[in-house]
Amino acid sequence: MVRRGLTVVLCSGLVLLGVSCGAASSGEGDASATAMDPRDFNGIWQGAATDLTRHLLPGEEIVLTEYGAEKYRTVDHATFPGNTCLPYGPNRGMAATNPYMIVQTPEVIAVLTEHIDYRIFHMDGREHPEDIMDYPEWMGHSIGRWEADVLVVDTIGIRPETWLDRGGLQHSEQLHLVERFEKTGPDAFTWTVTVEDPVFYAKPWTYQLEVERLDFPRLMPARCADGEVDAEHMLPTLGAEHEIPPTFPDQTPEP
Repeated sequence: MVRRGLTVVLCSGLVLLGVSCGAASSGEGDASATAMDPRDFNGIWQGAATDLTRHLLPGEEIVLTEYGAEKYRTVDHATFPGNTCLPYGPNRGMAATNPYMIVQTPEVIAVLTEHIDYRIFHMDGREHPEDIMDYPEWMGHSIGRWEADVLVVDTIGIRPETWLDRGGLQHSEQLHLVERFEKTGPDAFTWTVTVEDPVFYAKPWTYQLEVERLDFPRLMPARCADGEVDAEHMLPTLGAEHEIPPTFPDQTPEP
């Protein structure tokens, strides 16, 4: 349920974990089940989501501040940064319909997107730069570590022009992300993200996407500025101030 004011609650349904739990066999052809490296994320992946409210973990809610509620209520989708070829930012960039490639070394993990943006996870034990908040980046600054076989990434310094999703959730320069990447099979992992931003959200909230490996030989980079003719035709959202919807659609997955 969503209401104006300090408390704006966006409730989700269940999130399917998509964990493969087939019975094991003893045949020689069963090598794929035993060959999975839980720390190997190399490859081309996709975990698309246009509206993060549909991917909240069970029991999670999004509680907007008064400022965040006003920004959400008056959001103009014609001003989505991607419409004018600006970088998507870390959330939207990895939840877009475009696939992305992960390239991994012991010191650095890179996420390369088809819209020619990239993220770098520094795995060498460094801290965030002291001046990162003075010089924020489109994808922020990310440092990673391993907790058992789960990759945990901490990101700050994200430019506030980016959006969290296509549905209109936005953020300030105080956005702080904690992401957890956990393999659930040779060709799948869960991407769990906790969002913290006291300017827009009264408390942190967490969403999760199921990500699958794509059998693509390569990325097909595409910069939207190449031949872009649509931005001037973007129409503003109808109504100067549209109401926050009282409810969101039922998010319970069909059996």
